[in-house]
Amino acid sequence: MAYVLIVDDHPFVAAATAREAAAQLAGAETRCVESVSAAEAAIAEREQSPDFILLDLLLPDADGLSGLVRLRHAAPDSVIAIVSGEVSPQVMRDAFAQGARGYLTKTRDVDQFTNGLCKFFERGFFFPPEAAEPGPKLKRPAQLTEREVAALNALASGKVNKQLADILGVAESTFKTHLRAIYRKLGVRTRVEAVSRARQLGLIGTGRGA
Repeated sequence: MAYVLIVDDHPFVAAATAREAAAQLAGAETRCVESVSAAEAAIAEREQSPDFILLDLLLPDADGLSGLVRLRHAAPDSVIAIVSGEVSPQVMRDAFAQGARGYLTKTRDVDQFTNGLCKFFERGFFFPPEAAEPGPKLKRPAQLTEREVAALNALASGKVNKQLADILGVAESTFKTHLRAIYRKLGVRTRVEAVSRARQLGLIGTGRGA
């Protein structure tokens, strides 16, 4: 029996998604939680990754795609899709770069949403057509130092600053200094954007096999 974890802080949307999941996967067990922290707790409680995770982007304890990064590490065997009202093609491409297997927009009509969910539950890929449109050509960033590249690779693990600093064997303040330099050189504002941009530029691995 399939187990589907739905992470959405809008109870009505979560309930509707759960009903649709149950209809698509006859006899599936569904569970709805309202935050990434609650999802991580639910995964730890069962000591088993859900078969599927449907994740909203706008949650009280997650900064954009950071929730996706966290859940990919908490449940590496789960197939994860984004369910969001965000329709930016770049966000869709970033979600794919971070390992999402699907992107379902809440603004689509019911048939489109159901079709996308069906493909996702077949363990395929589903992204809106606009996600395939080429993004702006990326400029090569200012050269990163060896330490900054190491910090980028550590950043992709989704751990907090203190843990990442320990991995690199530096003080947390030093790691933050590296982080500021990375943001400036890559022209980004968040850690999720930094990892996505670094993968697009081939500075670190894609991580899609995880």
